[in-house]
Amino acid sequence: MDYWYWDNLLSTEEIVEINNVCKNNIDSSLVDRPASGVVKTSKVEVLEWRYLQPNFEKIYEAWMTANRDTFGYNLYPVMNNELWHYNTYDSINSAEYGCHKDEDNKRVSDIKLTGIVNISDEPYERGEFIVFKDDTFREIPEISQPGCTLLLNQGIVHKVNPVTKGIRKTLSFWFYGPVHF
Repeated sequence: MDYWYWDNLLSTEEIVEINNVCKNNIDSSLVDRPASGVVKTSKVEVLEWRYLQPNFEKIYEAWMTANRDTFGYNLYPVMNNELWHYNTYDSINSAEYGCHKDEDNKRVSDIKLTGIVNISDEPYERGEFIVFKDDTFREIPEISQPGCTLLLNQGIVHKVNPVTKGIRKTLSFWFYGPVHF
């Protein structure tokens, strides 16, 4: 299984609230650094889990249930100070994120799952989420609608196509677990 998705897990009101939480709790001292050689023109800001947690109970529970029932990873607990990425893809600069694989080559842990939540609060066009598997690019349309969420298995190459109209917003997080040798 490459991914799980959930439609309309957040209401319009919840999306507005989450965007307000993000804007009010961005840690401007931290800067995202994309992988070497990867095109990334989206704006990425970060905030701590402690601020999002009250609004994410049902999403977190859905993700953990999917991990338990499908992926089976031994995941480290999410700590209050762990960082979530607040991603803004603006059509003004045709924002995109080129092909990449979420990985962090630490000695004792690595990324097991990637969680993404669409928190767009205005219409946008394009900005498709694409995965590369079995020598083929394939769109994952389930994450295109505001309020939808996706849990992506480790090692899947993916990208976000350029946004051509409006602004696409997402939150993303990486779940870590022990390295198996």
